[in-house]
Amino acid sequence: MTTVVMDWSRFSIFEWFVSGSSPKSPSFGAANVRCTDGRSIDFHDKLGVVAAMRDQLTKSIAMVILTEGKSQQDYEYVRNHLAKIMIEGAEKDKRREPKGIAIYHLAWLIARIVIDFALDPELESAHKDPGRLIYAGIRSFQMDPEIYRKTWKRYEEMMIAALNKEILKATEIAERYKKETLNEARN
Repeated sequence: MTTVVMDWSRFSIFEWFVSGSSPKSPSFGAANVRCTDGRSIDFHDKLGVVAAMRDQLTKSIAMVILTEGKSQQDYEYVRNHLAKIMIEGAEKDKRREPKGIAIYHLAWLIARIVIDFALDPELESAHKDPGRLIYAGIRSFQMDPEIYRKTWKRYEEMMIAALNKEILKATEIAERYKKETLNEARN
């Protein structure tokens, strides 16, 4: 897995949860609001956002965002979920397996693109077809870029839509949790 440079403008709600997210982190700004018992909101209060999420996929996506892709277990959970979308879509459409690469491996590699590019939009602009396949680790002898574009790109788009839907869901929960946490601390 590569190191991801987080574009926090897209995930601005998660900035609040990351700031002061360790026991030794100083508390500044909105994080310096006092709870009713006199203590400041600390990293325990903030990390409760993950517990507020009901399903594992949403939790894993939130952890991937919060840890900037460093939560290996959550990254792989999301990656496998996205790969399954591609595999099931191809089966439903009765697609034959590509000649140079197994469908499960193709799906797993494309899921990496989807996650990494979602976390760092600069990768998207820097890697256009066929560079995005090379980024994923798919060589031209395994998959012709034109065949990918015509046949398999639609499944990548399905993965992107599913990931964006879950990111939106996690964002809404995070916004609600932050508001409730700050309101509770002020009362």
